[in-house]
Amino acid sequence: MECLCKIKTVFKKIHEFEQKLQTGHNVTINEAMVICCLCGTKKSSGGIAKETEISLSRTSRVLLSLEQKGYVKRSLGDKDKRLMMFVLSEAGKMKLAEINSLNVNLNLEI
Repeated sequence: MECLCKIKTVFKKIHEFEQKLQTGHNVTINEAMVICCLCGTKKSSGGIAKETEISLSRTSRVLLSLEQKGYVKRSLGDKDKRLMMFVLSEAGKMKLAEINSLNVNLNLEI
């Protein structure tokens, strides 16, 4: 039971962080994870899904939302023109800096 209580504490901290992202920065936790995943690099939706462990269909919806918000740009692959690649826009880089500046207390005694 003690293990479950510790997991509950971790979940609560993640939930608090997600609320802070949504209310203060207008991004979901999945959007924030994708933004972080694209830091300094160009990736395919499959690569993003694998790295974030978000399903491919959900990743596609998150990428569409981030594109609509102006945080992500898509382009054709360099070698394979059928492959869509994603990169942070300037607004996305600024949003990443905002997210990284959040003071998140992860001091958990596990």
